[in-house]
Amino acid sequence: MSFQHKYPLDDRTFVEVSREQIGDTWTSRIMLNLYATDAPEAGEASYTEVARMMLRSLEPIVEQFSNHDFVQHGLKSVLPGKGYAHKLHDFLISHHNSFPFPIENVYSTEPSIDNIYFVQRNQPRLYISESAIKFWNKRVAFGKAELLSDIKRYRIKW
Repeated sequence: MSFQHKYPLDDRTFVEVSREQIGDTWTSRIMLNLYATDAPEAGEASYTEVARMMLRSLEPIVEQFSNHDFVQHGLKSVLPGKGYAHKLHDFLISHHNSFPFPIENVYSTEPSIDNIYFVQRNQPRLYISESAIKFWNKRVAFGKAELLSDIKRYRIKW
C-alpha cells in the first residue's frame, strides 16, 4: 500500500507527496515533488516537475531522534533562484500535520553521521554543500528554520 496525494498550492502549482507502506509500517522515505505550469488556464495545462525533496527517517541513529524525525536527504530545483525549493519547505511547514503519517521534525543532513555521500569530480565526500548551507541560512533569516549547533544541524521551525 502507498500514500500518494496531490496538494494544489494555486492554479499553476501543486505538490505531490508519496510514501510507501508495507503492512502497518511506513518506509523510511517520503518524496515531495513540486509541479508547475506556464499555461494561462489550468484546465488545459500540462505540468512539469520543477523541484523535488526527499526526506529520510533518522531511524534513531542519535538517541534524541525518533523514527518520526527526518533529514532532508535531497533537494533539487530545476531552475535555481526561482524559489521552488523554498515553496517545498513552506508547503511542508503548512501541511505536515495533514499527512496520514507523523513528521515531528525535519533536519538538514549531517553527512558524517547520516552516511550520505556527495559526489564531485568522481570522488565521494562527506560534507553538506555550500548551496545547502546558503539555502538553510536563508530559511533561518526568514524565521523558518534554526541552527542547532549542539547537533550540527539545521531544523525546520513549525
